[in-house]
Amino acid sequence: MSAPLGGRRVLVTRPAGQADGLIRRLEAAGATVLHRPTLAIAPCDPESMIDGQCPDWLVFTSPNAVHHGLVHLPPAHCRSTSLAAVGPGTAASLRDAGRPVTVAPVAGGGADALLAEPAFDPGPGETVVIVRGRGGRRRLQSALLMQDVDLREMVVYERIKPADTLAVPREWQARRLDCTIVTSRTGLEHLLGMAEPGAIEWVRQGRLVTVSDRIAQAATAAGFDRPLVADGADDEAITRAVCAALQRENQ
Repeated sequence: MSAPLGGRRVLVTRPAGQADGLIRRLEAAGATVLHRPTLAIAPCDPESMIDGQCPDWLVFTSPNAVHHGLVHLPPAHCRSTSLAAVGPGTAASLRDAGRPVTVAPVAGGGADALLAEPAFDPGPGETVVIVRGRGGRRRLQSALLMQDVDLREMVVYERIKPADTLAVPREWQARRLDCTIVTSRTGLEHLLGMAEPGAIEWVRQGRLVTVSDRIAQAATAAGFDRPLVADGADDEAITRAVCAALQRENQ
């Protein structure tokens, strides 16, 4: 049986150091992969810190929030604090760091997925600290403020553009690109800004796979045809989505 992505050419735009697992899965499925990050993650010192008292809830919005946030947070002996993650990937990062996860969506992810979890139930007056990156949506914050919690935020990283241009090799641009993977709205914006006119048309030739309806809508507005949303942000879900997108193209 042939590999499902045999002969396919895929552009991965995840940050350096965060794409290795995805690239291995794509290559195992037969794809030839070009990795050109359109996003870099830079740590930043939070403007506000948690005092000696343990908060009732810590909410992590991404694996990057876990990686760059734990150093600024109370030690693991704050056992009264409940830990929430917006998706399974973020929850996995917390567990890898030795932190028990109180609640996280089993699949998918995002603010709405966490808010839909019955076990995520901060009450009025409880202290909720959201550990996040700079910018982004404020859906979670708005919903929590309506619950009259004591809401605090720690911005522990920012998303920056890693280069001025996409730097696509000539041999790649000379052949059709089958699929591009973009996993954040900022990554999409940087892709559009980094690609030269000829390169962006080359990227638009293929299908775009992403991880949220919001990114897919922005991609459609930017001229991408029928972006496909994976059923999760993990490597396995994205690889399945790439296979599905290209199989549909053949039908």
